[in-house]
Amino acid sequence: MVNDILHHACTGAIIALLFSTPKKTWFYLLLGAAAALLPDVTKELFQDSLLHSLIAAPFAAALFAGILKTIFKKEPFMRIFGSFLAAFVFGHLLLDLIDNGNAIFYPFVKEELEYSIISKSTPLVWIIALAAISAGLAFKRIRLLSAAGILTILLYIGFQAAAKEMVTNALHERYPFPNAAITVFPTGEWPWEAMNWSYHARSEQFLASGDSNATGGKISETLFYFTAPGEGLRYRVEEWTKTRESFVLKCFDEQNGQIVYSNHQTASIGVPRLDGRTFRHTRRPPRFRPESGVVLKAKKAASALRRTRLVRCS
Repeated sequence: MVNDILHHACTGAIIALLFSTPKKTWFYLLLGAAAALLPDVTKELFQDSLLHSLIAAPFAAALFAGILKTIFKKEPFMRIFGSFLAAFVFGHLLLDLIDNGNAIFYPFVKEELEYSIISKSTPLVWIIALAAISAGLAFKRIRLLSAAGILTILLYIGFQAAAKEMVTNALHERYPFPNAAITVFPTGEWPWEAMNWSYHARSEQFLASGDSNATGGKISETLFYFTAPGEGLRYRVEEWTKTRESFVLKCFDEQNGQIVYSNHQTASIGVPRLDGRTFRHTRRPPRFRPESGVVLKAKKAASALRRTRLVRCS
């Protein structure tokens, strides 16, 4: 909760300080912090998402700028309006969009949209903003150092966006399933943590999840199942061998406690891979071949009996 408040308040403050004058530094600092916190205040009080919408942003900025103009008569209306709107949009709405999602086009689109590249738990954004504001106040270069702080935050966001793209590409290469939906989201507090991204990969026949580092070069798989129709999470994939035309799965049947194999060889749908080859799968659920000791002994005994009969007949 505290991290979330600082996340928005410091970001809104550093954005509004770009509009400040030497005599009104604290006014714009407080205005930016208040503007960035306003959407959550109304959401907590009235349980609505109206002020989390880009459509409502200019109207809210005009209303509050008009109120402040009546108090601070010498301050230009457009400067108040611009600082409030910038802090409102960039300090809250777009920050929500890139961490936990936001209904940014409410009420026309009520579903939350998201492009998760910043973990909600990271304090890095507000630490950068607070450090830049403190330095600006100390050295009396508030607009210059605020701009430097914003640039640093944008570089961090750009790094996270690039990391998300690299992890996503690495996962598509690791799980080349037909029509696979892969969701990647940040989990670490700091970008230099060993495993700071998590993922879910799902298709009609597979389900996988795990963690990855920022480049996708190190992936730790925590769950990988073949989801046979009507079976649920029963067949845990332990190994799989990919060829040009098929793939073979070695699974552990958690219901019967034995190793089973599935050979997908039906050439039905081809999906291009990064190396130019084609990954194929079957439309029908595969038949599993159990490999238990009892079955193997029975097969060997039957084979030996057939050989004995052939010898006797000859």
